[in-house]
Amino acid sequence: MRIIILLVGSIVFTLPAFAQQQAPHWEFGIQGEFGRDWYHKEAAPLGSYEGSTIDFSSSRSWGAGIYFERSLNPRLSVLGQVGYAQKKVHPQLFHEYNQTAAQYYLSEVHHRGGVDAGLRWYLIPKAKFNIFVDGKVGANVFISATQQERTFGRIVHSDVFGFQRIAPVASASLGIKFSRLTISAEYRDDLTVSKRTGGMSEVSGKGVFGKVGFALFRAGR
Repeated sequence: MRIIILLVGSIVFTLPAFAQQQAPHWEFGIQGEFGRDWYHKEAAPLGSYEGSTIDFSSSRSWGAGIYFERSLNPRLSVLGQVGYAQKKVHPQLFHEYNQTAAQYYLSEVHHRGGVDAGLRWYLIPKAKFNIFVDGKVGANVFISATQQERTFGRIVHSDVFGFQRIAPVASASLGIKFSRLTISAEYRDDLTVSKRTGGMSEVSGKGVFGKVGFALFRAGR
């Protein structure tokens, strides 16, 4: 599936050659998402996973952002989005291979940003309820992590536990568009593992999200 999404993303730059001769249609809007992420710890040479959890999920993930869409013809459009997300996870599971310290932490929230772009294909052009599929590629940015510790209170890790901040990501969506409203389900997958300084952890993630978007501004129609 990753290969298919990457191929879709790679042809976005060649799409203008296939567009019909018509005035471009632009759309700008806001969107929100809610869902869950699943993580997996890859084998790390200096880490020991004995007695620890290597597969786990976020308890909840939500985010908000902005998007744009440019129609190339009645079926095809190019789209891009920029967003911010919060991901609540069980304390310590993400970055530690020794779980004995987890009892001192009450909560852990990750703050992330994201940017991606891709191609959307509408199944029935100009239908009132227009079903679409799309594929995108982009980057997932780990901004910071906040832990609530039992004794010391709120602790912000701006160094993101020593992990790589930026990782490539691919996604695929299925949705429906009605007037200015867009509703979709999106599957997202990291294309590489995120390595931690010192070789203690390597984590990859994937997620499923429900998304709602609303167009604020349209041009060229």
